[in-house]
Amino acid sequence: MALKETIQRLRDAGGDREEPAALVTRWQGAVSGLYDAIAAWLKPFVDDGGIILERRLKPMHEAATGAYEIERLDIEVGTETVRLDPMGTVVIGARGRIDMSRLGSGDPLFQVLAGPAEQPGWSIVQPSARSRSTPLTKESFETALDALLTAYDLGTDPRL
Repeated sequence: MALKETIQRLRDAGGDREEPAALVTRWQGAVSGLYDAIAAWLKPFVDDGGIILERRLKPMHEAATGAYEIERLDIEVGTETVRLDPMGTVVIGARGRIDMSRLGSGDPLFQVLAGPAEQPGWSIVQPSARSRSTPLTKESFETALDALLTAYDLGTDPRL
């Protein structure tokens, strides 16, 4: 009987799906709001010239939504750039995913995830510890940004 109940529940919920255009609009607004928060957190560093923030449009295509454009955010610090790059809104376990990585370093060191509907908000997750997430705050973002900027610095890498 379990399969029959599951099929009925999914059939009944089928009409509750968010329209693709609404998904995209919600996602674009959430990403833009996150970037606004990051800009506010980093404002003292931007004001003193230590950081440059640049938003650029990126084309996206998801099977569930079709084609759309969304902003990515580059955080430039001297010769280094950390990029926040939206990967999509239709992901398992979250309402969207943004990869945060230092350009030229390969795989993202951190991933920023939008929280599930039951817990709206942003969390930050390290790919090496996906089972743990930390609420995204000014402090946790600054810690992640600092870790990315110093992770590949020969002078600070403890493995060398």
